Amino acid sequence: MHRYELAVLKALQSGEMLSLEELVVRSVLGKDAVLWAIENLSGCGAIESRRESHDEAVLTEEGARYAKGSLPESDMISRAQLEPIAVQSLKDNESRIGLQWAKMQELITIDKGMITITAKGRAAIKSGIPEEQVLKRLLKDSGAVASLLKSNKVQIENLSRRRLIVISSKSAIGGLKITAKGMEMLGGSPKAEEIEALDRKMLSTGSWAGKKFKKYDISVAVEREAAAKKHPLRGMIERMRDVHIAMGFKEFSGPTVIPAFWNFDTLFTPQDHPAREAQDTFYVSHPSSLALGPAGLVSQVKTAHETAWHDDWLAKVAMQAVLRTHTTSLSVQQLYNLARYKDYKMPLKLFTIGKVFRNENVDYKHLLDFYQADGIIVGENLTMANLFDTLIKLYKSLGMKVRFKPAYFPFVEPGAEVQAFYEPRKEWLEVGGTGILRREITGITKKSVTVLAWGLALERPLMIKDDSIQRLTDMYNGGIGWLRQRRLQKW
Repeated sequence: MHRYELAVLKALQSGEMLSLEELVVRSVLGKDAVLWAIENLSGCGAIESRRESHDEAVLTEEGARYAKGSLPESDMISRAQLEPIAVQSLKDNESRIGLQWAKMQELITIDKGMITITAKGRAAIKSGIPEEQVLKRLLKDSGAVASLLKSNKVQIENLSRRRLIVISSKSAIGGLKITAKGMEMLGGSPKAEEIEALDRKMLSTGSWAGKKFKKYDISVAVEREAAAKKHPLRGMIERMRDVHIAMGFKEFSGPTVIPAFWNFDTLFTPQDHPAREAQDTFYVSHPSSLALGPAGLVSQVKTAHETAWHDDWLAKVAMQAVLRTHTTSLSVQQLYNLARYKDYKMPLKLFTIGKVFRNENVDYKHLLDFYQADGIIVGENLTMANLFDTLIKLYKSLGMKVRFKPAYFPFVEPGAEVQAFYEPRKEWLEVGGTGILRREITGITKKSVTVLAWGLALERPLMIKDDSIQRLTDMYNGGIGWLRQRRLQKW
């Protein structure tokens, strides 16, 4: 008899029925060890166990999001109570879901394309929508489904049909008791201790020699453990880094808080450009200003701005401290450093990956801060064809197809958007910007030498590739449960 089995039998020898938790405490063993012993002892008739089954509700990712916030139909009637809503104004998917369920529950009426709240809808605003209340309770206690199936059966069925919850039947050990055979077995003595795992000391001293190794039964039920998983965004960052390195690029990095000089002025963005407004850019209070670049470069930038934009260039505007709005601001610093060394070999390939910050309205495809991969290639006789070919290969390595659309960016000429198709919404999403850097920025006078550049988002491609992510904010969900429910991915 194994020592685990002996410990379990001794804990049960009083003859009383014990729960699994009580048995773990009395036997002074780990839960997995107790479960292993129970399986063996039950098989030989030494103990008898009473099984209990119960229903358990697990919230899906979408259900958890609604439980923490509100159901779409709740949002719908909240809007409709203020004024009628035109059906054609409902653009996003969640509004349409809210329309469907609010109509089904008679919370709204639709007449001549206008949505109006009903008396039932107004009552629901005061008392709360039953499905929403059930969802919030299940978020706190998944075991509450047993009582909810009695009092809120319709709501549970609705939530299950909407795939906001998944109900499963769980079987658990309700009680354990020793049998007459188990009492007989207590009269015996434990077998010689078996080795469960080799350790450093056993290997170095050879003490394992001649001893018996414990056999493991992989069919024995054990406590469920959450597998270690890499966060999908971290996986995308590492994958993007690996792809660039595999294509011959070298990585560089730089600060997050920088003067507007590097973020805008060196990139040929006029000082009155809308992107510089507080509505688009985060300005830092402490420090509120930072030193400009080298005097020679400042003079060059000043001349370029005043010549092109026909307006005074102000150093105090360029000194404003900002959270970088793109990693291209780091690329231009690399180009300035390269300009001082004439002996570098071409083509030169550099890239960086980092957080950028933009003061935008958050929706399914926009965030206030996100990751961006920025790359440059310095070489002779390079064209947009070389640029497109490079990006097509890069995205192919990520398992994606992209297309290019002409676009304006102050620092490139010509410029293009990089777009990928987002199947759930049947639309092309911008996943990056690209082009040939202007000579006013690079300072390269040799006509045969050009600089190809791009800035690529990381969150949007991840959302496009992973159909379980409906909004960019999903991947910034702080709950560990969200990560545990995800399928394993190979990056």
